[in-house]
Amino acid sequence: MKKILSTILLSLLIFIFIFIDSQSSPDSKNIILGIYIIFPIIFIIQGIISSNSIKTMLIGLLLSSISVMIPICMWYNMDSMIVPVIIYNLLGILVFFKRYGKSHERK
Repeated sequence: MKKILSTILLSLLIFIFIFIDSQSSPDSKNIILGIYIIFPIIFIIQGIISSNSIKTMLIGLLLSSISVMIPICMWYNMDSMIVPVIIYNLLGILVFFKRYGKSHERK
């Protein structure tokens, strides 16, 4: 249950950040802070949290990607968030395999 909750929690955090920012002001620049600083950190944390299970990592990264792309495209009318999301996923996967490899070397 904790794995499922931790997997979903980070994507909900992203969605809530985007939702609050979009509701506060249509001209808000906080989404730029999210795109360049907060979201990459959350994807890295996603890779760290799910360092024991590839399945958990993939589900978490998929949910986080969806929670970034769909609201930003709908509420901010940005063309494409695919390139940043690919970079975020690569960061999460890189951290995952770095920690995954270390945890399996010890066994």
